Amino acid sequence: MNTTTATLRTLIVDDEVLARENVEALLRPDPEIQIVARCSNGAQALEAIKHHQPDLLFLDVQMPGLTGFDVLAKLPAKTRPHVVFVTAYDHFALQAFEVHAVDYVLKPFNRARFAEALARAKAAVRDQDRQSLARRLDEVMSAMQRLREGVATAPKPREGDGRLFIRCDGEIHVMAPEDILWIESDGDYVRLHVTDKSRFVRMSLHRMLEKLDPAHFVRIHRSTIVNLQHMKKASPALYGEYTVELTNGEKLKVSRTFVHDLKAHL
Repeated sequence: MNTTTATLRTLIVDDEVLARENVEALLRPDPEIQIVARCSNGAQALEAIKHHQPDLLFLDVQMPGLTGFDVLAKLPAKTRPHVVFVTAYDHFALQAFEVHAVDYVLKPFNRARFAEALARAKAAVRDQDRQSLARRLDEVMSAMQRLREGVATAPKPREGDGRLFIRCDGEIHVMAPEDILWIESDGDYVRLHVTDKSRFVRMSLHRMLEKLDPAHFVRIHRSTIVNLQHMKKASPALYGEYTVELTNGEKLKVSRTFVHDLKAHL
């Protein structure tokens, strides 16, 4: 890698023309960035990396033929550039988050999110030693390979580690389930009411419930999930319904359809 010049030699790899043009448009105004090549597949990327020896690589994950991880696997550790993965697949990003990849930008992203990733990548090029990066990239590729192949020996969550990885506003947020008070559906999204603020997540209420510990989270309405750890009391209401009061004073209706589910946890 060439880190002695004023500019960072940068390569863009994505099989979608519009995606390449979008990344280029965001990079071009930066005087520290020199775009040396644009590639539409992994084979082109390998040739361009060999020829240009870039400092920085904006790399798609899912491409025909060689994937982004396949490209990295074919590069000697000493010649790998710093990488920002650009992908629409958050399950790849979740695994990489755990092994501290340089950055994962999830499509679609906004200008502010891309600027954050670029700043992080430039700092990585200038401040982090190559050996540390190569080791982390090896961990990323190993984790992704296990994920894609469904290997039974894939890393298991640490005991007692029930953290949620939530895709929100183009980023991955790590959230402790115990901080969630209650959840409500809102069209194609769910709104997580947590201790500090609310977050919108594009996900169905049923899918969100599957991610949560059934010992603590119960559905009390077709549009509501409550965290029993934050429930203060449940009181009978009219027509066989109940009202749940949370520790923050919020009162939620329990419909007759879900009263038995609630009672089973009390």
